[in-house]
Amino acid sequence: MKLLSIQPPAHLKNVINEFWSATIPSTVSGVDEYKILADGAPGIIFQHHNGNSNLFRGQDTALPISFIYGQKNGAPCTNYIHGASFIFGVNFQPAAVKKLFLINTSELTNTLVELRNFFSVHFTEKLLDASSIQQLVELFSQEISQKLLNSKNQNSIEESVNLIRNSAFKINSALLAQQSLLSRRQFQRKFKEYVGICPETYSRIVKFQNSIHLIKTGQFNKLNDIAYRIGYADHSHFGREFKLFSSLTPKEFLALQHSENDTGTIHGNELSLLRIMKNWR
Repeated sequence: MKLLSIQPPAHLKNVINEFWSATIPSTVSGVDEYKILADGAPGIIFQHHNGNSNLFRGQDTALPISFIYGQKNGAPCTNYIHGASFIFGVNFQPAAVKKLFLINTSELTNTLVELRNFFSVHFTEKLLDASSIQQLVELFSQEISQKLLNSKNQNSIEESVNLIRNSAFKINSALLAQQSLLSRRQFQRKFKEYVGICPETYSRIVKFQNSIHLIKTGQFNKLNDIAYRIGYADHSHFGREFKLFSSLTPKEFLALQHSENDTGTIHGNELSLLRIMKNWR
């Protein structure tokens, strides 16, 4: 799988982290397995081959051609891609779904909903008629720009998300609540409503994603270095958390990186694309 990252227009950067696309060639087996990891953000997937869904949850359950997915807060799930396919994605900012679609984001956690429930009736048909990646970017940008006009700001939650992303190992939800001028219980409830998961779980996912980034980019001498650099209590805690979110130990994940780059070539902001992992047997 080869991934291409595309930056959104400047006026959408507060709700969209990036657009991305993947072109998947047909393989000898005809079916490829991909683990979907928690990455701390919801998003949109548009995928097809000749107008039909080519993405399956399980061997026989086809996913919609276009859908919004919520946060993942635990172990990865496995998707199956049958033959050659094209996938286009919108990687939202963590609090964007509530802002754009005015729903409780936790309702989407660990699940997905067809795009037609949130966008105009014929939007998927327009996507299927698009002749280039740039056209897809323009279609999504236009639709999301319109929704942004009716959105409601929640600066305190967005600020808390940024604080956690920039210093996940120092998370203190009581302090974040205080800065948001809310009680701790009110803050926890509002954070989950906007982000889909509680601040503590979001912090754990940020740490997990940072550890993947460090492993992929070789920024360590020993795996133990990563544990202490990111703020895990010890190497055992790091190993348990990593296995929870990836189903692999850090050592097993590192071995995969040495055998083959499991996400192919990535251009742009590679950290935000650490969601899809080839399932090697």
